[in-house]
Amino acid sequence: MSPETGLAARLAALSPEQLARLRARTSELNDRQLTPGQQRLWEVQRAAPGRPVDVVCQAVRLTGAGVDLDRLAARLREFVQAQEALRTTFETTGDVVRPVAHPRLPPLLRRERCSGEAQAHSRARELAEEPFDLAGGPLLRVVLAEGASPEECWLLVAVHNLVFDAWSFELLLDWLAAPAADDAPAADSAPAADRAPARPFGAFAREQRAWCAGPAGRAAAAYWGAELAAAPAPLPTDRPRRAATGRPGRRLEFSQSAATARGIAEAARSEAATPYAGWLAVLWATLAEFGGTEDTVLGTFTANRDTPEAGEVVGYLLNVLPLRLRDPGDGTHRSRVRAVRAATRAGQRHLGYPGELIARDAGRGLPGAHPLFDAVLVFDNLGQQERRIQGARVATADVDKGTARYDLTFAVHPGADGADCWLEYDTDRYDESTARRLVRRFSAFAERAATPGGSEGDR
Repeated sequence: MSPETGLAARLAALSPEQLARLRARTSELNDRQLTPGQQRLWEVQRAAPGRPVDVVCQAVRLTGAGVDLDRLAARLREFVQAQEALRTTFETTGDVVRPVAHPRLPPLLRRERCSGEAQAHSRARELAEEPFDLAGGPLLRVVLAEGASPEECWLLVAVHNLVFDAWSFELLLDWLAAPAADDAPAADSAPAADRAPARPFGAFAREQRAWCAGPAGRAAAAYWGAELAAAPAPLPTDRPRRAATGRPGRRLEFSQSAATARGIAEAARSEAATPYAGWLAVLWATLAEFGGTEDTVLGTFTANRDTPEAGEVVGYLLNVLPLRLRDPGDGTHRSRVRAVRAATRAGQRHLGYPGELIARDAGRGLPGAHPLFDAVLVFDNLGQQERRIQGARVATADVDKGTARYDLTFAVHPGADGADCWLEYDTDRYDESTARRLVRRFSAFAERAATPGGSEGDR
């Protein structure tokens, strides 16, 4: 019997239900393609091979209890097996890239020792800088390192954004913090092994394409087109812009006091806005002064996880959207907060529309400039919850990889003691002196905004 005849016989023996499942699975496999966000990441990777521009790089310190690293490694492997995105590679045929989900693709796990934070962060950077084999994988690398004492160890993570984002990292930590099937379960959490199967990233990608092609997607495209009509010129730079070729970058770390962070949050709440809106208003004031115009377009991040199902998906769902701010009212901080609140609420129904499609339709046409914006704000309060893994306290740090994804990125990480912040800047375009001046002005606007009545001085 020939192979073709044997296959035909097996197909003929299938029940109608089995045939329907087979057709659905075949259609799903044939339908796999990159999301607009993944396509952008792929193009950046091709333009800057070997540079960790779009790599999540985290150093997790576990303290206060001894951690069984063998058990931790087993839990990591369970997580990868449960998540389609982390078992995905990318094959290229000509100019077409196609994701391939494998039944099994174990992560790269290494066991080492780290004497302290400096060595751990340096090792995490090295992990991120190793070139990724996008066709062969795996795209997740982890070092489990013993620390300086029996009650300290390190979990160092480097993973390509093509399959992972900041929310995915939180899901990973949740999985590791949940009790295993053979542990006594905590009152508010189910053992990781007993959880429902994770929703595959491919399902999100198909639904996103359908939404963009439908009436809601067309309405979103029209909204964003109107928002960006006659957008302002790019921000000034210290050197002429040219095409990005690897995006070398540097970070300046700074902090805001607990009183400043609390004051910004309280001022925002008094305007029925979130602390995020308060920090956006501070950055708006900073860039308006720097660029010489109130008409400003900022880049903002949305997790793109508005449903419970999407909240459990590992993969690159993150969406980067423009926020057009034009009228600061009387120029006070509270007026800016009101304007930010109005602008963010106006675009709320359209947050699922990929920023890459907006950029395609509204590019500024200036070589070396992002089609939509020059500066973004990262506001990360996901890590405020306290976690324990095997009884050890969890402390995470986003490691500086020496790259800059955008011209200027301001990050604010609020906590009990204030806000840890950094400015990441493209060193091809900005001098350190300019970056430090922007940090000083950002801090000054933040302190003024947090002082009762102090925002009057913004005018």
